[in-house]
Amino acid sequence: MTAVEDRLRAALRARAGQVTGLGPPPPLPVGNRTGMRPGLRKALVVALAAVLATVVLVLPHFLSRDDAPGPADAPPSPSLPDGSESPAPTGSTPMPIAPQER
Repeated sequence: MTAVEDRLRAALRARAGQVTGLGPPPPLPVGNRTGMRPGLRKALVVALAAVLATVVLVLPHFLSRDDAPGPADAPPSPSLPDGSESPAPTGSTPMPIAPQER
């Protein structure tokens, strides 16, 4: 090797120890990886959980809806005092009973 090459190698070795910042960045502190305040992060988690619970509770209602709803002006069917529904009409009208004389 020549004298110039030897001087260049010695200079490069001397400068190599001064180079910094080429490695990966240092890790964030364990407690705050997202950069958010803990109170805000907790509020976002609670809000997300509330939205998910609402979707889970409301979704079956929308999935079970009928495509063709019944007529809106139909009267409700009458029910008997014991809570059971009245029998369906037969289509004929009963004859009125005349009062009996004594």
